[in-house]
Amino acid sequence: MNTGKLTRLAPTIRKPGSTADEKLALMEERRKKLMFEPTIPLDAIRKRRPTIIVRFSVGGFGVHNESTLTFFEDGSVKRDILWREEYDLSVAIPRSGWYEKEDALRVHERFVSFSFHRWPDEFVEKGYYTTDGTQWSLVVKRHGKLLHQHSGSNAYPSSWTAVTELFGIS
Repeated sequence: MNTGKLTRLAPTIRKPGSTADEKLALMEERRKKLMFEPTIPLDAIRKRRPTIIVRFSVGGFGVHNESTLTFFEDGSVKRDILWREEYDLSVAIPRSGWYEKEDALRVHERFVSFSFHRWPDEFVEKGYYTTDGTQWSLVVKRHGKLLHQHSGSNAYPSSWTAVTELFGIS
């Protein structure tokens, strides 16, 4: 029975020495963490005009993932993720989908609740100097014009976990 939910393929785990059970457990754990999953099949989508595009990128040693939320005039929301697995950054696994009206409203409300426009442009690591670690950026555009952008290196906003959940990457 087709419930209309988007079916997505889980990324292949390339960690050396992982058993099949460990790989399945890790994929299931990642799936459960994604709180806002797109629910409209891609073939059910008409061409729409975007109003706000938010690109979120997180990278570090062995990982670099990107997620884009696109908010449209009709209230719908699309999420595109470009997932790169540890140990093999040359393989990028794209995932995308659309949110239904009720979920799109929840995604929009969650997005607005972060008050990105009040964030500093750059989050700076204090008290330490790490030469390796996690770098991230968030860029918000409206009708193609830059509204604001933020970045950090080993320094994060207090809402970091919730932001990564919204965008579906970490």
